Amino acid sequence: MYVRNKVKITACPLVLLIICSFLLPGFKLFAAAGMSWPSNTATVFAPSNGGVWYPRLLKLSNNDILASFDTNAGGGNTRVMVSRSKDGGHSWSPAVTAASDASGNVGNGQMLQLPSGEIWLSYRLVVQSGSTYATYLRTKKSTDNGFTWSDLAGGQIGATTANSFKGLWEPHLQMLGNTVAVYYADDSPAAAGTTGQQKLIMKTWTGSGWSPEIIVSDGVAAGSRDGMPVVTQMANGKFMLVFEATDVAGHPFVIKYKISDDGYNWNVPRQTLYIPSKTGKKAGAPFVVKLGDGRLLASFQTDNDSINTGDAYSSMYTMISADNGVTWQFRSNIFPVSNTTNSNWNALLPVDDTHVLAATSANYPSSGVFVRFGHAVTPSNTNLVTNSGFETANVSGWTTYGDDFPARILVHGTNDGVGLPAAEGNHFIGLAGTSGPATAYVGQSLSGLDSGTYTMRAYMRSSGGQNACVMEVKDYGGAMRQTACPVTGAWTQVTIPNIAVTNGQATIGFYASNSSASQWADIDRVEFIRSDQYNGVVSGGTYKLINTNSGKALEVDAWGTANGSNVQIWTEGASQANQLWQVTHTGGGAYKLINAHSGKSLEVSGLATANGSNVQIGDYASQHWRIVDTGSGYMKLIDTNSGKALDVAGSGTSDGTNVHIWDDLGNGAQRWKLVRVS
Repeated sequence: MYVRNKVKITACPLVLLIICSFLLPGFKLFAAAGMSWPSNTATVFAPSNGGVWYPRLLKLSNNDILASFDTNAGGGNTRVMVSRSKDGGHSWSPAVTAASDASGNVGNGQMLQLPSGEIWLSYRLVVQSGSTYATYLRTKKSTDNGFTWSDLAGGQIGATTANSFKGLWEPHLQMLGNTVAVYYADDSPAAAGTTGQQKLIMKTWTGSGWSPEIIVSDGVAAGSRDGMPVVTQMANGKFMLVFEATDVAGHPFVIKYKISDDGYNWNVPRQTLYIPSKTGKKAGAPFVVKLGDGRLLASFQTDNDSINTGDAYSSMYTMISADNGVTWQFRSNIFPVSNTTNSNWNALLPVDDTHVLAATSANYPSSGVFVRFGHAVTPSNTNLVTNSGFETANVSGWTTYGDDFPARILVHGTNDGVGLPAAEGNHFIGLAGTSGPATAYVGQSLSGLDSGTYTMRAYMRSSGGQNACVMEVKDYGGAMRQTACPVTGAWTQVTIPNIAVTNGQATIGFYASNSSASQWADIDRVEFIRSDQYNGVVSGGTYKLINTNSGKALEVDAWGTANGSNVQIWTEGASQANQLWQVTHTGGGAYKLINAHSGKSLEVSGLATANGSNVQIGDYASQHWRIVDTGSGYMKLIDTNSGKALDVAGSGTSDGTNVHIWDDLGNGAQRWKLVRVS
């Protein structure tokens, strides 16, 4: 550990400027490569005690999203519970129990909506009596969009008994045309004997029960414990099955897949999706979906990049195939965790043509089910850096050279008190000489970048005196660009502007060549954002702004036209002009909003910056708003003067509820749906 004088630093306030894509129906434009995963997350379920595992997502025909998960919150047997979101995954209702059994533990729930609108949920029940385990796969149904659940007549998929913890696992429902199919894993004595291996099975619904089994993958014949099957239909009409397997030496589990022409015949080769690069590491619990542009997005959990080994130290990664599974690339750690925690048993859900939800059950930063929003179109003014503030207390999501970490790349924070406070949060990274002249590097490659102009920023400070100390960006389609570390004890923001990305990627990094052991450079709050005007909002277009919490429109009270006329929410009219706003880009990702009836602009009274400052209309001067896509096309409007959000007072839902500005809380009172009318 290097030592230096501690300096009292005042942390700078963080203003998140997050502007993302908003695309009109039918308009598609996708990232050149991977997905963008801004760090905004939402909590689905956080138990006050007990655990939670195995989330699965379903978008209903009415656009509600359901999340099912296993939990023993409050004690007793595990059960499957379901929460609901009506705003694209940003807020979630209290959970209801969908499947439980007093005789044993229920889990592995997964849902499917049938063409009739009925929702089915398949699940596993394990009943233990001494050393004997009875395992059942059963099916519930809901005829009211998931509010209540009952047994499906004839819905038992299978049952088995063993004198050990073996049986039937992980059912996955899938439509094959108009037929419901279920895929599951079977390591019962009848299927696998005493091999410890496992087969994958499918059955189809006959109208009154499930058909005889069809072997999808014979793990016993392959010498593998094949498990956790998930199926999706690809853009070419074929079906992909992803599963975990044990047939690669040196790895407890890897990810394999098969492709079937019709979803029934799986007598096809086993193919490899992902093998960890480090011996002894594993990858498991895969999921796969087809994105709006036809690409495949797969997720899995792996401990490959952790300093520890096992599921307890794994986290969620994704990879993409743009050629129907022939190749996979852009491995991204989308739920980075600390060295002693995990984000496991994950799922994916395409929400619309440009957004996808990822769900994980994690114990970091606390125990719960969380969702994160992925973007197929690179969002503007949204930080694209993973683990940008090093709050995981490690370099998860970052790359280092050789033995740089932890020898010459040091995590500082509340654990050691060196140079606190951080620029943001509780941790930061230091590049140090430690044992004499040495170099140190930490960097991150970003994929899925649409061509455009980007900006890199970070807060830094350094001792000075190094042979070299720089922040840099490279591999973006142009020459490497660097800027020197500031020589100061105070956190100072450094910037590389106008980075013209042309090849779908960029590598950002920090490099120090120290000439003595006493030299150091600190890094925190790293940002890489798209800074050109590109968020899909049509400049000059006229929009309604519908608050997602209340379903009501932003309007000028009493059709006012005078400066200072108040702004509120009200029941949406057909095309009333006091609820229509012309949205015009003014540069740098900011917009002015002009009311169609009055010709006056949306503004904060007196350019005030305090919470609760009133919003009204007035003569347009310089009142600008940043339109922020929070995922799934739901927007926040951030006042550029105060950095605060357009907010419905008290989260009200009644006609006439006032609108003001407030700290950016990310709740429904601050989310708006922009509906273009001309």
